[in-house]
Amino acid sequence: MKTMLEKVFDDHTKWINTTKRFGCSKEEAEDIVGDMYYIIGKMLNKGLDISYGDSVNYFYIYRTLKTSFLQLKNRQTKENAISLDNDFDVYLESSEPIDFDIANNKVLDALDKMHWYDKKIYNLIQYEYSITKLHKKTGISYHSLYNTYRKVKQQLKELL
Repeated sequence: MKTMLEKVFDDHTKWINTTKRFGCSKEEAEDIVGDMYYIIGKMLNKGLDISYGDSVNYFYIYRTLKTSFLQLKNRQTKENAISLDNDFDVYLESSEPIDFDIANNKVLDALDKMHWYDKKIYNLIQYEYSITKLHKKTGISYHSLYNTYRKVKQQLKELL
């Protein structure tokens, strides 16, 4: 008779395809599915019952895959942020001292030349509201606010 983990493994291709639908590459999907086997194995050893009749509780497997996927993306985001911070530190160490008055004037001039909507969204998010609070207050799509803020911030970084 098969163990529960062997029953889970019988649908390996299904788990890979499900994970790829979350928006990751085949290699990432294989890593995530591998993590899922490890997590499920640990939980089965602790007494978790994921049976659904004679089969496996697919919803539990799906939630485990989705959680592992989100954790992977979160780690990648943090690693990218650390990488960008390190790149910025290297830039600061290798460049000449920055005259902040000149830099501030450049930023203010660039903001004045931008479309009023972009400038207003940037200032609201930078100084008053989080993107979520502004979205709830105005009804403007979260993604629209985020993309506008990110675009303006990128333009100002390139300027400096």
